[in-house]
Amino acid sequence: MYSYIKGKITDKESDRLIVDNNGIGYEILVSNNMLALLNAGDDALVYTYFHVKQDGVAILGFQSKEEKTMFLRLITVSGIGPKGALAILNEINPYDLAYAIARNDSARLSSVKGIGKKTAARIILELKEKIELSEGLEAVSKDNIKEEMSRDVDDAAVALQALGFSKNDSVKAAAKAAESVSGAENIIKTALKIIRR
Repeated sequence: MYSYIKGKITDKESDRLIVDNNGIGYEILVSNNMLALLNAGDDALVYTYFHVKQDGVAILGFQSKEEKTMFLRLITVSGIGPKGALAILNEINPYDLAYAIARNDSARLSSVKGIGKKTAARIILELKEKIELSEGLEAVSKDNIKEEMSRDVDDAAVALQALGFSKNDSVKAAAKAAESVSGAENIIKTALKIIRR
């Protein structure tokens, strides 16, 4: 319903922001990461998700398109609703979450409060099924990009796809980033800058 809301923050509580847009104050539930970045009086652009529930409605907010994309992916996992997805993003940022999924790191996911080993395994299984790296590699090979990619580059490309970028763009950006940095986390950060150019 609302893609984003842009305005001035008039109040900040433990789990939400009040954003004034043309005289209307929107109460938006946000992650701890976003709360830490913003204060009353700041101008903000908040990416939003409109959640309708039995006892009312709520607007959930995200600091970036990637955080919103990861939230939308999480709520497709059986047993995880909007509240649970936001709780996960309270403790792990979308980049680290994508990296954990790419590396099958269920221990990292189960370290999040309220996420047990079974739920962590289900998140990895259900989200990795949506990311078919082989198709991206096949497309990239047509552009004569090196086919033999390191595990870190593969993992970075999968993580980028988990954040909502196309398979082709993810693999190309990861390969390009690996020319100047090493390690999956560094490749992800550099590739994000490349993709956003």
